[in-house]
Amino acid sequence: MKLFKNKYVELKLSSNVFHPTGTSDLLIETIKNNLKLNGSVLDVGAGSGYVGIALLKIFKKKFKLSASDLDKKTINLIKLNAKKNSVNIDAKEGDLLKPWKKKKFNFIINDVSGIAEKIAKISPWFNRVSCMAGEDGTKLVKKVINEANSHLLKEGVLIFPVLSFSNTSKIIKYANIKFKYVKKISSKQWLLPKTMYKNLVTLKKLKQKKIINYKVNFGMLLWKTDIYFAYNSSSINNKLNLKK
Repeated sequence: MKLFKNKYVELKLSSNVFHPTGTSDLLIETIKNNLKLNGSVLDVGAGSGYVGIALLKIFKKKFKLSASDLDKKTINLIKLNAKKNSVNIDAKEGDLLKPWKKKKFNFIINDVSGIAEKIAKISPWFNRVSCMAGEDGTKLVKKVINEANSHLLKEGVLIFPVLSFSNTSKIIKYANIKFKYVKKISSKQWLLPKTMYKNLVTLKKLKQKKIINYKVNFGMLLWKTDIYFAYNSSSINNKLNLKK
């Protein structure tokens, strides 16, 4: 196992579990800067437990954290990392929100992969981890959006990243069908990993098909992550302590 350490956490990472990325960090910082987490929080597709554990430490354990992932070994890793960081997590094995049946939460964080499968195959992020997001990268994100409504309290919030290596317009259109309010909170651009430049033909074809999107600036290819909040209550900004 590898050791991962930053200003928030110290984790053990196994090769078959999705490792923390820039998108993970953007999720953490966006929540930190815009929400006051309390009550109950669910981390869907928690992987190593990084996002949830970091937020527990940032908010000084002021909420109860639940987490789910498909693999039993991953759940054991989450529990190991929780113990290592002196926090409590109710971690359950299962597909997305299925382990929670009728339980409802104040916040749900979507932490599952959302990039086109052809991108996953040529990226450095999925070397030993499978990507099941579908041809256009929307499958799992849409599934979380669909299931989240029945697992959120009346003034609950779904927090989810949208990556430009997926069909972003399709995801946002679907989110607007399922929720009354869908708000982009933050955005960050990333340089394309150097190892992916040998696959520019694949990238161009996917962009032409409108499966993915990216920009080229001074010869450098840039893609991005947007973080969205989705909710149904018009009073969410005040009652859920959204910072202005």
